[in-house]
Amino acid sequence: MTQKSNKIVHLPENCIGCNACVLIAPGKWRMNGETGKAELINGKEKGRAVVAELLEHEVEDNQKAAEACPMGIIKIEGN
Repeated sequence: MTQKSNKIVHLPENCIGCNACVLIAPGKWRMNGETGKAELINGKEKGRAVVAELLEHEVEDNQKAAEACPMGIIKIEGN
């Protein structure tokens, strides 16, 4: 059975390193020790954004992470 997939889009250059996304959705987010910014796990750079596939069961936590981001730089997009 295939799951509907979505995409998560992150604009890392505007990240302030608040760690909210990592705390809410640690399966998709980690902090970069060198930059002090959040990183999207398994994300691929597309211009200024980093994009990763997001399975249906991952959407809820990552939507919460997007809502918690004080910079508004995390977006969930459906396919």
